[in-house]
Order: sequence, then C-alpha cells, then structure tokens
Amino acid sequence: MDTTKTFLDRCPELRSFPQFDSLANERDIVTEEEVVKVLGEVFLHPNYTIPLMGCFRPIARKVVDKAVGLLWHLGKSNANDMSVEVEEEEDLNEVVSVIEHYNQAGRGLDLHELACLAFCCALDLAPFLLGSILKYFEFTPPPFERISKEGKNPWLCGKVC
Repeated sequence: MDTTKTFLDRCPELRSFPQFDSLANERDIVTEEEVVKVLGEVFLHPNYTIPLMGCFRPIARKVVDKAVGLLWHLGKSNANDMSVEVEEEEDLNEVVSVIEHYNQAGRGLDLHELACLAFCCALDLAPFLLGSILKYFEFTPPPFERISKEGKNPWLCGKVC
C-alpha cells in the first residue's frame, strides 16, 4: 500500500513499533482488515489522527468504526470510571495504542476527551463520518463531562476586563 508508506513517511516514529514495521515490510501481503485493525488502535493519538485521515480517507469509516468498537468494549467495563483527577500532561510519544494505555491507567475520562478531540478532527476532514462518530456518543457521556463533574473552575470562569 503506497498510502501506508506515505503515512509512515509523515509519522516516521511509528516505524519503531512492531505493528507498523510489519505493515511497512509486508505491504503487498497485508490485508485491508489488518491495516484497519492497526489504524483503529492509533486513531485517537493526537499526533496521528490528522495524518491518518489524510492518508487513509478511502477506509476512514472502517478505521473510525474500529476505534468506536474498541471504545465500546472498554466503555462497558469502565462505565463508572469517569474520575476527574487531574494528572500531569504526559508524553504520548512512546504510546501507539492510546486506548490501551489510558484503559490500563484507569483514566477513562482522559481517554474520552482524546476520543472527542480525534472525532472532531476526523469529522472536520471527513464529514461523511458523522454516523460512525454519533455511535460513540450513544454509550458515552457528553464531551465536557469533566467540567460538569468538577463544578466551577476558576481557570474557566476568569474575570474579563
């Protein structure tokens, strides 16, 4: 797949991860299903959503559906795990599967916010994804759940002069 090569040229750090290395080395024998599986796991990563959408537009719906499916499976087990603990910003450069990373850390709300960001970017680039994205919001809280759970935030309610 030339699109895989283009994507990896735009995101060369992904070559160091085994799942992408195998896609790059076995381009001619990799199925679309295998590509969708790998891309569905990396779709929510803020560094890769836009390049992924640009390179894989023909299979974008399948990628988003895969990501939504992965989130749905987690959502059922983490339905009440929407804690609002504020954690330090972390470097996601060593992370490929944001879904797995945040799930293992028990950070469901952070994962939800990353999903909202990724879906927003994807929808802006490919409006035909609206139906797939709306499926996600059938089983998740509103995008601004953290604000409603935390109540009044001084940094959100600053006085305007």
